[in-house]
Amino acid sequence: MPMAAMLPIFSLIAGIVLSLTIGFPLALGIVFAILVTLVSVVKLGYSWKAQFAFGWEGVKQTKPVLMILFLVGLLIPLLMMGGTIPAIIYYGLSIVNVDYLLVLAFLMTAAVSYLLGTSVGTLSTVGLSLMGIAHAADISQGMVAGALISGAMVGERFSPISSSRLLVLSSVGMTEEKDRQTRRPAWLTVGICVVLYLVLDLFRSQAGSSNTIQMYQELLLRHYSISWLLMLPLIVLIASFAFRVKAIVALLYGIVASAILVFVTATPDAKTFAGSMLYGYELHSGTSLDELVHGGGMLSIISVLILIILAGFLNGILNRANLLTPIVDKMMGSTKKSTVLVAKAAALSLLVVIISCNQTIPILVLGSTLLHRFSQWNDGRVFLGKTMMDTTLVMPVLIPWNGLAMVISIALGVSTVETLPYLFFSLLLPIVTIVASRNFNTEGGSIANKKAI
Repeated sequence: MPMAAMLPIFSLIAGIVLSLTIGFPLALGIVFAILVTLVSVVKLGYSWKAQFAFGWEGVKQTKPVLMILFLVGLLIPLLMMGGTIPAIIYYGLSIVNVDYLLVLAFLMTAAVSYLLGTSVGTLSTVGLSLMGIAHAADISQGMVAGALISGAMVGERFSPISSSRLLVLSSVGMTEEKDRQTRRPAWLTVGICVVLYLVLDLFRSQAGSSNTIQMYQELLLRHYSISWLLMLPLIVLIASFAFRVKAIVALLYGIVASAILVFVTATPDAKTFAGSMLYGYELHSGTSLDELVHGGGMLSIISVLILIILAGFLNGILNRANLLTPIVDKMMGSTKKSTVLVAKAAALSLLVVIISCNQTIPILVLGSTLLHRFSQWNDGRVFLGKTMMDTTLVMPVLIPWNGLAMVISIALGVSTVETLPYLFFSLLLPIVTIVASRNFNTEGGSIANKKAI
């Protein structure tokens, strides 16, 4: 493999390592990788003009993520100002048993994400509200966010209307029926997650006392006119996602409903409204409620938007200059064992997710690149589809600079690093899938190899 093809990957990894170890800005690390890539790819025969065109195509591919992130930044302060989030927290503290909040958070977001088919829509509505309940109950934000994200990824994996799952099916040519026949490892992982979150609930430090919860409810009633009417924007959002309205349009509906509610109930002056939208909502009550009800704003996400744009530019060059395919071929090598094949595919998925900073590109790249290897096994398309849905699809939330992880981090107000130890579903599912791959024959397909790969 030419060194010119490897230098961009090495430079990106170096930038990431520097960022994680000494606090080197990740955006500068990606800029460094872009500069190295531009110089290296020229040596492969691509002009500067062609490379910038490739990069711009990559940026355009990030447009949906950028739009969603931008709209989430607008939606959160509106939900705060209008009283929707405070109302959900108030009612949630009355209904949800906070002693079992982790397992409940996992199951609730799994169910909602399955119905809506979107992790972002689930976490920016139900997830954000449960984070408020967790704060009021004095439960670790990282733990709860980890449970919420894990549950949301269960929906991404199983929902019949999940766009990422449908993309895997179409990219490998796998049917819905075959997917349903190969879900045993994923269901097993869901069961393991339920047990683990329940154990964490039983052994973590006790949640806030009933007096603390009552105090927060009284403060909420003092500063907001709590009623079920305030739930209207949440209903609009959930209904939009449920009727399969595109995420950007659904978020716009939620923003409009929230803005109407703000001007009907809160009637803020222009300066306060503009400040909340720009800098994020702040209650300024002088009580502990200020730490519970705050967030959003455009300035808080500008650095994330820049990071996604840079990552998209780099990914566009890597993808169009065909620098990822040689890495795939080199890593996969040859094997006669199904478990080794799946383990290599899982490792490769993680690497491509790290490099691409994207959720869609790894599915498209690996679906086309690995198909000829898996097709040398009986039911190879099914085998590959199952492997990708249990690895490639769920891994993006593990990578702090991935577009999906950054959107979720902004929505929940918790960094990916804090949630990482508790992302049980995304951490365990690839492992369970690798172990279970030797039993693929009993789950709808045979892995008896036709010839050595």
